[in-house]
Amino acid sequence: MTTKIFLARDVVTLDENCPRANAVAVRDGRVLHVGELAWILEVLRDAPYEIDESFADAVLVPGFIEAHGHLSGDGGLGRFTWVGFDDRYGPDGQLREGCRTIDAVIARLREAAKETDGLVVGCGFDPTFLDGRGLRREDLDRVSLEQSVLVLNASLHLAYGNSARIRERGIDELGDEPGLQRDADGKATGEFHETAMLRLFDARDFFGGSDEVGLRNGAELLRIAGVTTGSDLGILADGPNFALYREVVEDSAFPARVAYSPMASMMIPALGADGFLGRLGELRDDASANRFMLGPVKWIADGSIQGFTGKLSWPGYCAGEDHGTLLLSQEKLVEQLLPIHQAGLQVAIHANGDEAIEVALRAIAELQTIAPRPDHRHRLEHCQMISPSQLDRAASLEVAINFFTNHVYFWGDTHRTRTMGADKARRMNPMASALARGVKVSMHSDHPVTPVAPLFTMWCAVNRLTRSGHVLGELQRISPLEALRAVTLGAAQLIHRDHELGSIEVGKFADFTVLAANPLDVDPASIKDIAVLGTVVGGVPTTPAPSRKETA
Repeated sequence: MTTKIFLARDVVTLDENCPRANAVAVRDGRVLHVGELAWILEVLRDAPYEIDESFADAVLVPGFIEAHGHLSGDGGLGRFTWVGFDDRYGPDGQLREGCRTIDAVIARLREAAKETDGLVVGCGFDPTFLDGRGLRREDLDRVSLEQSVLVLNASLHLAYGNSARIRERGIDELGDEPGLQRDADGKATGEFHETAMLRLFDARDFFGGSDEVGLRNGAELLRIAGVTTGSDLGILADGPNFALYREVVEDSAFPARVAYSPMASMMIPALGADGFLGRLGELRDDASANRFMLGPVKWIADGSIQGFTGKLSWPGYCAGEDHGTLLLSQEKLVEQLLPIHQAGLQVAIHANGDEAIEVALRAIAELQTIAPRPDHRHRLEHCQMISPSQLDRAASLEVAINFFTNHVYFWGDTHRTRTMGADKARRMNPMASALARGVKVSMHSDHPVTPVAPLFTMWCAVNRLTRSGHVLGELQRISPLEALRAVTLGAAQLIHRDHELGSIEVGKFADFTVLAANPLDVDPASIKDIAVLGTVVGGVPTTPAPSRKETA
């Protein structure tokens, strides 16, 4: 069999025994040799080989791993009308301009309503940048009084509906429940938080997870960003939709691996606790899965801090409000997590606020007391407001942390002035403190909440600059090497795949990200501006996806 040798200007391996090279030899989709080209040629001797000089002027780094994202959701939302504040590129490479006012949101939705007789859907809306003003049903009634109108908040923890949508879903007739906002007369205001927002749409099929075009669009967003292994944190891992998802990802033309996480809150009610555990066992035992891989099982403990539904400890939000939502108690978490833990599976708990983090840590401590288990790598997702004492306990419990570092830029100014206050905000997403304690860490975009872009995520962690240019938590800055490791080898550790992914080492999958410059050598302020030139997955360079029409 012919060995392919990729030649590069520089190869950053993250192998402590061979940190830099200029060539990588690949056979059977895995790394055969790493080093200087002359040495590799000498080692191969008379074995057949070919040299690929496509990246001779570029830099190879280990393939980026997006440790917390929503591939199917991001690709599916690309079908809907963008009404976010920031400009956003779609999978077709076209720029979707942001909406800077409520009137601009309404105008864009009106244009969308002209294109359909059915449901009008907007996505990405964020009142954070519009003086905190959310959408009300009367706002969306300006779009249409006959057509249903639904708008998803950027956090995906809130949603908004017009009168037609509320009427169509029978919402006014429902009794009180947490998250369903009503006015003084008991009438739904049009704003729905957390589980209540599921009254507005059917989560099982809404985000396009069963739509091949949506899946390929999501993958294209990964490819453009240089991601070779994506994630889908919270899916229904059974039924025909899941079978299609697997089929699409295992297609050799699909440009990324995917680590998926079954959503416990939706699958346990459907399958029962025993049925859910049995299904997880089937997925875990699929030894052939190296492109579509079982990741951690997903739970959600609270909401979104910028949406004021993240659960903060005293004194709560800095203006005195306490709208945080604790979705799972310690007792409920232990009840649901214990059989998963005892079966040797990994769990990931969404916990933004420090009170939710406290509940999650206590639950994991109880699991370890009942059934001690080394190297479990149970994860806290986002984990933005973890305190120093909680970090100590996370380290002692061997809990891994997946930080939502992009928040520093996108909502850092909001957090220091309107949500948690400057004292807490400067220690949000404390990467430096976690690394100092030896905690296994990664960081992520939570796309589509923020765009998938590991270089931007690295830039956020290294510089910790907010939109206004304020340095938020200077002492939590990390080095470019630590940042690169977090989105590669650190992310691989968080999915228990560091023996196969995350660095360019002999025996690992030949997954590389191709860059125009070395992120370890450039000015740290310009890391986010490095061009992604391509990716290689299993030794095969990926190519742009076909057009939407061809894919469909």
